[in-house]
Amino acid sequence: MRLHIMPHCIIIRVAENSPFSLHVKTFLSKNLSRSFWVNETLINICTPFETQKRQAFLTKLYYTCAQISRTHDASFLKKLLLSCHKPIKLMHTKRTPSPTPKSDTHTKNPYRLLKAHPDESLHTIRKKYLQLAKEFHPDTLVDENPLMRQRHTEMFQHIQEAYATIKAEKIKENVA
Repeated sequence: MRLHIMPHCIIIRVAENSPFSLHVKTFLSKNLSRSFWVNETLINICTPFETQKRQAFLTKLYYTCAQISRTHDASFLKKLLLSCHKPIKLMHTKRTPSPTPKSDTHTKNPYRLLKAHPDESLHTIRKKYLQLAKEFHPDTLVDENPLMRQRHTEMFQHIQEAYATIKAEKIKENVA
């Protein structure tokens, strides 16, 4: 996770599969008002009543980043708190497979969808399948956006199909 102070906004870069991603997204969208999405980037605009909340949030975020990177810069924290009125953008740095998969790519190479290699054992591939299935299962989706729910449902189905294909292939190899 990284914090950047830009002239027009504060950018929070966090890995999509990071444990902090959900927490930051939830806080910006539910605990602070005036949040909206633009091209998969969550943007939160400051209101005059939320300055203290934003400062507390940014301070906690700074100390989390400082602890992860094992660095501390008091001047950066001071600048961050002075610029707390700027819009906050949440950007994901490392993406998981896109929720809207291209069916040609995944039907041709199910290993790519499951982030697996053909030489891996079925047991290892199953672990990766279960992790992805849990991540994209429609019932675990926090966001009630119908479009996101549909994308997660489609991705979940593609993950299941990919695992079924690989499983049948691996069983066939073992029998032969």
